[in-house]
Amino acid sequence: MGKPVSCLIFLLVSLLSVTSKVLPIDEEDQLLYERFARQGVEKFNQQSNDVYKWELDKTWEVERKLSGGIHYSIFVTLVKTDCKKGEEEERKCRKTDTLKKCQVEINRRVKRHGYGLKDVAHVRNCEEEFTRNIEKFDHRKIQLTDDDSITVQELRKAKIIRPRDYVIWNSFLDFIDRHEKRYSNKREVLKRFRTFKKNAKVIRELQKNEQGTAVYGFTKFSDMTTMEFKQTMLPYQWEQPVYPMDQADFEKEGITISEEDLPESFDWRDKGAVTQVKNQGNCGSCWAFSTTGNVEGAWFLAKNKLVSLSEQELVDCDGVDQGCNGGLPSNAYKEIIRMGGLEPEDAYPYDGKGETCHLVRKDIAVYINGSIELPHDEVEMQKWLVTKGPISIGLNANTLQFYRHGVVHPFKIFCEPFMLNHGVLIVGYGKDGRKPYWIVKNSWGPTWGESGYFKLYRGKNVCGVQEMATSALVN
Repeated sequence: MGKPVSCLIFLLVSLLSVTSKVLPIDEEDQLLYERFARQGVEKFNQQSNDVYKWELDKTWEVERKLSGGIHYSIFVTLVKTDCKKGEEEERKCRKTDTLKKCQVEINRRVKRHGYGLKDVAHVRNCEEEFTRNIEKFDHRKIQLTDDDSITVQELRKAKIIRPRDYVIWNSFLDFIDRHEKRYSNKREVLKRFRTFKKNAKVIRELQKNEQGTAVYGFTKFSDMTTMEFKQTMLPYQWEQPVYPMDQADFEKEGITISEEDLPESFDWRDKGAVTQVKNQGNCGSCWAFSTTGNVEGAWFLAKNKLVSLSEQELVDCDGVDQGCNGGLPSNAYKEIIRMGGLEPEDAYPYDGKGETCHLVRKDIAVYINGSIELPHDEVEMQKWLVTKGPISIGLNANTLQFYRHGVVHPFKIFCEPFMLNHGVLIVGYGKDGRKPYWIVKNSWGPTWGESGYFKLYRGKNVCGVQEMATSALVN
């Protein structure tokens, strides 16, 4: 019994080095990888909600590594067919012009008792659909500023679009249409395409190194370089607050719940304590949105009334923080007390740029009595959350540029917990299988992430979630 096991294991080990290796598909056994890919596509058709069946169009790259057997990642293009799932009559399916790029994951292990190999296939991380119809492709227009436009055909004839880039250009054109992007001229279109293309590689690296269930892909920030994204959306490295903060006194605040009595999941959105998702635009005012979100929740719990509050008041009138160049909720609470409170959103609307303060005191709708810093402990944060409402936190948000959905849990090297640069709001928590998570409200609009929210792995201080958790106090 031992001989077949040792022979097969030796064979597996001799095929690979311990480190993963990416190889062009033409250097590998084409038939083997196509068989793997077809297994994955068959399973994808069984599990997806698509009306029509997909078939394998092309395999173009493979990565393999030793991990409890051999783990293969095969990058493929799928093509949609005209065959509906569940059709009783068997016929040859006609391929359409609709394609999408996906990743087929194969785990190859030795079967029990050492006889044969077992392959488990999954399709993951599919990108948006695109067309390969060159006529349709050529006639697509890119709207420029000043009501001008340019066709893809013009770019192709100028040799700006090369055949090897048709797939990624299709994705870029869909991105432009979806997010209504406008570029000034042909040169800027090309510049943004090159950035978009580089970001596709960044997305693949993030996905490869993700420990949670998060899926990364093209978002409205995909035409921005990493530096541009940080300068615009994450311009401020959080430091110690100007005003020292009081530490939370759980007994004084009436928080008596034990860890054992905490509910398995909790969500303040279901209880009416959270306003709609807002959008900070191209202004580094996340700290203001995190602060108002916290005060909105605290006011709701104390007064049983939800009021959408003015971030613009903080951007314009907070004399300690830096408006669109960043700030800290811990400073903002003190400034709210100094100003006498916050006006509602409709009285002092947001416009995403710093202006002269025009606070009208008679329009102030809410006040706060103080503020506290929470313990650097995620269980204690849960206790505060279920008793006192949503929590303002600081995070390292470097990986969120390309977040689509799922539970975020990057390696620490991608998300150092002591380099906070973004203010957000915890509104609840839950569990996805064995992965506990926080439910976090962002301020990048409802089209980003999971309708403006994201899930962050809970329990390991991922991205610094427990480093600067604060709350206002309302009596």
